[in-house]
Amino acid sequence: MLLHGDNGPWTWLPAPPATTTVAPTGVHRAPCGDLYVYGHELVARWDCAAWTVLPAPGGIRASFTGLLPVAPDDIWLTGYDYGVGGPPGKPPGVRLLRGDGNGWESVTAPFGVGMLTGIVGDARGRPDRIAGWDFWDQTRAHYLRWDGTAWVSERGPVATTPVVMNAIASVPGSGGSGGYWAVGTTSTSPSSSALPRIER
Repeated sequence: MLLHGDNGPWTWLPAPPATTTVAPTGVHRAPCGDLYVYGHELVARWDCAAWTVLPAPGGIRASFTGLLPVAPDDIWLTGYDYGVGGPPGKPPGVRLLRGDGNGWESVTAPFGVGMLTGIVGDARGRPDRIAGWDFWDQTRAHYLRWDGTAWVSERGPVATTPVVMNAIASVPGSGGSGGYWAVGTTSTSPSSSALPRIER
């Protein structure tokens, strides 16, 4: 299901073609105005007239947390994947994919065990920052910055608790030049003692 609101009543849009029974988990508007929905088994683009379903990103026990469409043939997707089997408590591996509209290729991130939890573009819609959780260094958020050719590490402040950032956004109207907000929690699993974590 997909709803659209424009300073008035919400209206239903046609659903993407049924390629999966798993609901999308995210929505993103591209600079050109196209709308993307994404999730575990689905990436689809709405051009205000019809849906185009892109190839599924795949993965074993995978979740996707962020999508950045730079252009219809240049799309970034972030997330994590637990893979096959493993002992209880096994951490996930990061997923960073780049697509051309016809398929996806894995991109090596600066760290491999943990999660990538959101991606934002700069003022021109190009890749800019990714938020993440690094299993091997849990007391600092692990951000990634696009340097024009590759993703490089940036670290958040050290905390006395785990730092699990769940989302990142540019300061409105700044396109990244005015900084970023990142939000998350102080626990790697559901816990009544978890507290919100906000970084700028």
